[in-house]
Amino acid sequence: MKLSTRARYSLRLMVEIARRGDGASPVSLAQAAKGGDLPRRYLEQLVIGLKSADLLRGVSGKDGGYYLARAAAEIRVGEILEAAVGPIRIVDCVEDARECMRSDFCQCRSVYTLINRRISEVLSEFTLADLASKEGVRSGMERLEGKASGGTASRGLPAKAGTTEEAR
Repeated sequence: MKLSTRARYSLRLMVEIARRGDGASPVSLAQAAKGGDLPRRYLEQLVIGLKSADLLRGVSGKDGGYYLARAAAEIRVGEILEAAVGPIRIVDCVEDARECMRSDFCQCRSVYTLINRRISEVLSEFTLADLASKEGVRSGMERLEGKASGGTASRGLPAKAGTTEEAR
C-alpha cells in the first residue's frame, strides 16, 4: 500500500503552513512550496480540498495566503489525508459490504477491516502539531511503539525478527 502524491503533498503543505504560520500573516503558496520543496502549481489544486474540509482559510490579495483554520494541535493527520484523497479504506468492502459480491463469505474481510481500523487509529494518534515539531513526532512514535510492544506476545504474534520480548 502506498500513499498517493496528492496525500503526501497535502500533508507536507499543511506541515509547512503550521511551521511558518504565526497567526499574524498568511503563508503564501510560494513560501510553502519553497520551504517544503513542493511544486507550487500542484499546491494550488491541493488547497481547494483542504479549504473545503475547513482545515485552511485563504486570504486573497497581494499579501494573501493561507492560515490554519484551527490550531495545529486540533488537526489530525487522518483529517488531512481524507481531505486530500477521501476516506481511508484499503478495500471498498470495509465500509460497505455491498461493494463486493464475496463479502458474506470472504475469509479476508475481517483482516481488511482490522488493517483499516489500525491505519485509522495511527492517523488519529498524530496531530499536525506533532509533525510540525520534531519532539512531537518522537513522542508520538514512543506512544505507538509502547502500544506495539505491549501486546505482541500476549496475542500469540511472533516478536519482530532479531528482538526478544525482554529487549522491548
